Amino acid sequence: MPEQILDLAILTELERRLGRDRILKVVTAQIVNGRDMSRRFAALELAPDATLLKSLAHQIAGSSGSIGLAQLSSLAASVDQQALAVAPAELPGLARAMRDGIDAAMAALAMHYPEVTES
Repeated sequence: MPEQILDLAILTELERRLGRDRILKVVTAQIVNGRDMSRRFAALELAPDATLLKSLAHQIAGSSGSIGLAQLSSLAASVDQQALAVAPAELPGLARAMRDGIDAAMAALAMHYPEVTES
C-alpha cells in the first residue's frame, strides 16, 4: 500500500497535544514555506545545482515528517541521497519530483485545514 500524502494519525496526535490553534499556525507556516520551496525547486529544474538540490531536499526531509508529511519526507530523503550521485542530466528530474511532491503535500494540507489562510 503506497504511503498517504498526509499521516492523519500524526496530525491528530499533534492537535491533541498542542491544540488546534497552534497546529493551524504550524500548518500555515508549512504551506508558506512549501510554496517558496516549490519555486526554488522549479528554478533548479532550469539551472540544476546538485549541492543546492541536496541541501534543500535535506531540509524538507527533516521538517516534513514531523507534521505528518511522510511521503514528502521519504521523497526528500531519497533525493538528498541521490543528488550528488546521479548524472547531471538527471538533476532536473529530481528537482521536478521534489516540486511535484511539495505541491501535492501543500494541497493536501490546505484541503485538510481549509481554514488556513496564508499571510
